[in-house]
Amino acid sequence: MDIAGTKSILKILDPQAIRLWRDAVGDLHLELRTEEGETVHHERVRPLRAFPLTAPDTYITFFSERNDYLGVLERLDDVDERTEELLRDEMERRYFLPQIIQIHYLRIHAGIISWRVETDRGPRRFDVRDRDDIRFIPPRRMVIKDVDGNRFEIQDYMELDDRSLTLLEQLL
Repeated sequence: MDIAGTKSILKILDPQAIRLWRDAVGDLHLELRTEEGETVHHERVRPLRAFPLTAPDTYITFFSERNDYLGVLERLDDVDERTEELLRDEMERRYFLPQIIQIHYLRIHAGIISWRVETDRGPRRFDVRDRDDIRFIPPRRMVIKDVDGNRFEIQDYMELDDRSLTLLEQLL
């Protein structure tokens, strides 16, 4: 039982029984085939990753337009090719994560960390409130959240050029 007194049920979706498509305005639709063979259609669904940083292609949770839980897809690559393509496209948009490839400037002043970087999406400037907004993920990955909630990633900080690594050492 959950706090409200209702049962919480994890509903695993059969990857062979789901189909996604976009309508004319770009909204995502989900069609589920039940065990009884009926087809249930949901408009304007929202897929969300359960583990967006550590396991982005597993446990994709679907919610209806009213925020009702619809179920969980265990593995993204188990669905048909078109559904997988739509899900990957949606995840790319929802979890926009530019890759930092070079650090031009990094300064810590009064608890604020100011960054000027080059990303795979072009140059960016941003501020980070404190070190708690910088996650180190073993072995050498970093995810940085700026004051506006945007996220940036360094896949392997040891792959950065020497100048970038020297600037980054202030945080390591």
